[in-house]
Amino acid sequence: MSWRFVFAVPVILLGLAPNEALAFCRSTTCVGEDCTRDENGCKTSGQPLYWPSSCIGISLQQDSSVHIAFKYFEQVAQRSMLTWTGLECEGGPASIGFSQLDNIACKQTEYNSGGTNANVILFQDTKWVYKGIDNTLAKTTVTFNDDTGEILDADIEINHANNNFTISDMVIEYDLEAVLTHEMGHLIGLDHTPDVSATMFAGYEPGSNDQRTLEEDDILAACEVYSASRSAPCTPEPRGGLGNECGGEANAVDEGGVGGCTNCSQSSSTGAAAWLAPLVLCGFAGARRLRRSRNVVRATKGDG
Repeated sequence: MSWRFVFAVPVILLGLAPNEALAFCRSTTCVGEDCTRDENGCKTSGQPLYWPSSCIGISLQQDSSVHIAFKYFEQVAQRSMLTWTGLECEGGPASIGFSQLDNIACKQTEYNSGGTNANVILFQDTKWVYKGIDNTLAKTTVTFNDDTGEILDADIEINHANNNFTISDMVIEYDLEAVLTHEMGHLIGLDHTPDVSATMFAGYEPGSNDQRTLEEDDILAACEVYSASRSAPCTPEPRGGLGNECGGEANAVDEGGVGGCTNCSQSSSTGAAAWLAPLVLCGFAGARRLRRSRNVVRATKGDG
């Protein structure tokens, strides 16, 4: 069964002053027009998304991009992960971090409920298959348990087929590190914030690298989800074990009838200078349901 729902975060002009009140938002399991929201547009219904582990295993797609050598891709990815690691929260550091696992051959997003998996960062160099999304820079796909909000898998795709990403501090078009740092926020369960100064704000200004670093709103968000007092094991291995090839070797036991979702269709949305987040329900099986949340980063080309 396939079902799609799209919501668009309102476009907020980049020239506006930051909100006086910090107003971070968490992604939740709620979909549809009946989701309740607070005065900042944050969802208040549904189960908030979170990783049950204190360390997330991340793999890089071994081919990188034809435009960016792997060693530079790896350096940028590592910095983006470190940005969200060791955050100071009340009572100590946030209970979330990353472990870089082996590079993998598979070059697509997927989740295999009965096989091996990988939380992968990859480039799409020649074709961006998601129709109806213009000037898309990147997309994060998160698979989660609908009953609990527990994140099971997450993948980030970078659209180098239609955009020119740069890694230099001197010449910046679409800054890879800024975009990837934002996407890592989605990967850990954060939604867009109305605070225009934050990394998780729903907009990117071409030529800027400001979103390489976190602001107070981002840190407070991470600390709410992954407090220092949270008791969580460090289990970086993906569900079913780390898989190298697409499709996932069927050597893992399906847990409690959780449904699988592979190669889900992408819904479209419109708008400019905004990071929009389509939410897609791809399938379910048994008594427990599983959903895929896709967060898309967009920017307007030209003089912004």
